[in-house]
Amino acid sequence: MTIQQLIGIMALFYLIQTYGCNPGLFGLPLTIYLKESLGLSPAQLASFSSLIFIPWLVRPLYGIIGDAVLIFSYQFKSYFFICYALTLAVLLGLGGFQVNTISLLAIGLILVNLFIAFSDVLTDKIMLVQGRIFNNTARLQATQWTALSFGQALLYYIGGWLAQNSNLSMAFLLTAIVPLIGLVATFLLLANEKKQQKTVSVKNNLKSIWLAVKSRQFLAVMGFIACLEFTLVPSLVNYLVYYYKDALKFDAQFIGILGTFEALTNGLGALVFGIFAFRISRQLLLNLAIGLTSVSTLGLLFIHNTQSAILVSLFFGFSGMIAMLGVLEIAARSCPVGVEAATYALLMSVYNLVKQPGPILGGYLYSWGVPVYILVIISAVFTMLCWLLIPLLKLDQE
Repeated sequence: MTIQQLIGIMALFYLIQTYGCNPGLFGLPLTIYLKESLGLSPAQLASFSSLIFIPWLVRPLYGIIGDAVLIFSYQFKSYFFICYALTLAVLLGLGGFQVNTISLLAIGLILVNLFIAFSDVLTDKIMLVQGRIFNNTARLQATQWTALSFGQALLYYIGGWLAQNSNLSMAFLLTAIVPLIGLVATFLLLANEKKQQKTVSVKNNLKSIWLAVKSRQFLAVMGFIACLEFTLVPSLVNYLVYYYKDALKFDAQFIGILGTFEALTNGLGALVFGIFAFRISRQLLLNLAIGLTSVSTLGLLFIHNTQSAILVSLFFGFSGMIAMLGVLEIAARSCPVGVEAATYALLMSVYNLVKQPGPILGGYLYSWGVPVYILVIISAVFTMLCWLLIPLLKLDQE
């Protein structure tokens, strides 16, 4: 593969992930449906979001399978085809129901997240293996998140329009187009993948993963990610929607527009990171990650009307993306050769896992009357404590 082909694969497969389920074309319509049609409270909505997100928390399992097991002698092509075909079937099934119950939605969306999460692990394995060959994992990760972010800009706008003017079933049917594109892309972009004969046993993979996990550096990276990403303040498709709609009186269309602005500056931040990351030391990357995460979180304190909401979303998107990519680049450099998919998936599972309890706790606190500004301040202070962890990484000894 050439670097240009890799960039195309990273961009398209991350767009498929974005529009397929993370958050998906149905993301904002689903949140509004759960709030207004099924009457879920903020805490219940956060719990539901965490439930359907469980497949993203066990990604090391997919990595172990993907590293060790070939399907029809292919390591990537067969898996992508199966994942996208099953995603298409489930979304068409959900779209066929005019009234969705909470149980039906939970089962269907857990399956969608499972298949897309598996495909994401495979995409990241391609990024890690080929990125090391070209010594350019930072650029490939920036490509992934640039595509995801600019894709989300249009996604949030469409999602806001669907939430305002259509229904959840139509949103699922429109989303079904995404895995269909994935099936076509699999045949076109991976057409030249060579068949392999050798496989590594799952037992040997587990041994290699264990050796990596118990290393001091890997544990330190894992702990740093856990501390940095814990927050009581959720994303736009969680209980902040309640605050925006009920306290600030924003309508669904404007909330979608806010997501669009944030996603656009996410993409700009990813572009900037891709251009300058290779010139920055790991120490500076971590300091930027902590500082920008803290400042962008505190920016939520200044949202009082539509104008301030737009300004804060612009800053939040730009700084938040640079901070996140800094952490992901540290994670990518920590993965041992041979078990890249499983170890990177493990770090990303930690990254995703620590994001779940905070919004649930924040949802309960918000329901009990704790002001949003208190939740924001607590989250920012917790992030700043990560500066105390940098010496444990011993970056100067590498």
